[in-house]
Amino acid sequence: MSENPMFLRQRLRDRLKRARESAGMTQQQVAEAFAWSPSKVIRLENGKIGVNITDAMALVQHYGIAEDEAAQLIDLAKAARQPSWYAPYRSVMSPELEAYISYEESASIVRNYERNVVPGLLQTEEYARSIQKEVWSGSELEMSVELRMRRQRALESTEAEFFFILDESVLRRTIGNETIMQQQLDALLRFNDYPNVQIQYVPFSKGMYPLFRTPYQIFEFSGGTDDLVAYLENPEGDVLLSEAMPKYGSRRTPADYLDAFWDVERNVAEDIRDGVAVAA
Repeated sequence: MSENPMFLRQRLRDRLKRARESAGMTQQQVAEAFAWSPSKVIRLENGKIGVNITDAMALVQHYGIAEDEAAQLIDLAKAARQPSWYAPYRSVMSPELEAYISYEESASIVRNYERNVVPGLLQTEEYARSIQKEVWSGSELEMSVELRMRRQRALESTEAEFFFILDESVLRRTIGNETIMQQQLDALLRFNDYPNVQIQYVPFSKGMYPLFRTPYQIFEFSGGTDDLVAYLENPEGDVLLSEAMPKYGSRRTPADYLDAFWDVERNVAEDIRDGVAVAA
């Protein structure tokens, strides 16, 4: 499991909240026990403020957490205080992208559906630059491309699996120029040869299929203690969903997107090698 500090901070908050609930304590009772304002406990549990090591030690003792688990939580609190590898890139990152990367490199399984462009994890440097120059220029452009290339190291992990489904439009749309596009198609075939990577595509001939209008990513985590998370790319802004959060627009949960991905993967999608041959 990745030691991404942002992900670890969330895991720490979730485990402390579950410990409080298991101890039968309310947020108000915890605040009174430590002479804190009630809002401090609320903000600790919803991530508005960080959990420092001193507070973590006090809380695990107050909740009566077993010694072994308490030691794990203290270690988690220490690790969560470390800066992330992508801290130098924050000038070209939105809060949503930072959260996305923390899930991306911490998940044991990543599933990604794209209908317009090649997923960031699979982009070549020139393809990425052609896209990013619509947003950035100069040194910030190069920094954003460097960040994207750095993220690809996640594909080399032996502890994570990656599944990608691309609409045929991704393969047909020329980004940059024909040379850049051909290099990108070749890169898809190389990535598909990784033992932990599977890339498929959906031909135009398949027509409509489940949730084909919205690009989305699904993150699963090992151990079964963390929520399934979905990341949606919408025109009005990106959205992160977890099973513990309210449904986006009172409609779907991450499990709905996982079901749709499985449906397309098993019944509609085809091998990327066939798609590249058609596009070429």
